[in-house]
Amino acid sequence: MRRRTAVVLLIILLSALPSCAAAGYTVMPAGDYVPDRPPQDMTPIEWWQVPPQILICSLLMDTSPELLIVVNILFLLNVWLFFGYRRIAKRAALEHETRTAIYDHVRAHPGIRLGTLAQDLGINRGTLRYHLGRLQEFGMIATAAVEGRTGYFENRQKYSVLEEKVLIHLRNPNTRELLAILLESPEASRRELAERLGITASSVSWHLRRLRADGIVLQEKIGGDVRYSLSGEAAGFVGERVGVRRGDPGEGAVLRGV
Repeated sequence: MRRRTAVVLLIILLSALPSCAAAGYTVMPAGDYVPDRPPQDMTPIEWWQVPPQILICSLLMDTSPELLIVVNILFLLNVWLFFGYRRIAKRAALEHETRTAIYDHVRAHPGIRLGTLAQDLGINRGTLRYHLGRLQEFGMIATAAVEGRTGYFENRQKYSVLEEKVLIHLRNPNTRELLAILLESPEASRRELAERLGITASSVSWHLRRLRADGIVLQEKIGGDVRYSLSGEAAGFVGERVGVRRGDPGEGAVLRGV
């Protein structure tokens, strides 16, 4: 149907081109615009220099105004069919049992990574990538990346860019616990964080560097020590997520000091 309509319009356009070439076009100001400088001579242009959409509309109006109405109706019909297809496609996407399980799990665990998703659902990564791709095509899920690590989210624009980064970082047990400590004890030093986490100072520096790069953690020098705190927006969101998700088996860690 679409090809047939396009062919008809193309034939009409090509048949009208010779008359357009003979007649020519002249560009003129529209309306009662009065320029603030001396007027310039109008410059004639050839028909092929006219924008295609203007040329097609002019041809249709000159040859058959009724055909222009038909074209507008077809355009509106295509728009309606497109959005109707999107609604049907979304329903069809969730008729697949595996795809529905993936979608529901992503909704329940925003920021989840591919490996964790495969492990939680017992789906091999190849199959999982296929279904995730289909869900993205239907506009049902979206992704965000932090230093090459991709997290999956329900595509509802529920989270800001910073919040998406926080959610991805929270998937790492040590990073999650570090954020919880900073929430409880702002202005902690690297040494204090290392002692409470039970990891080396260099590992703490690695986590802090990533969190600072994403605007989640702030660094401040107080006296002779460098102290770390959560940024304002991150502190509120970390507080919400830590309180809701504390001891989540899917995270692999129970937070202290919350």
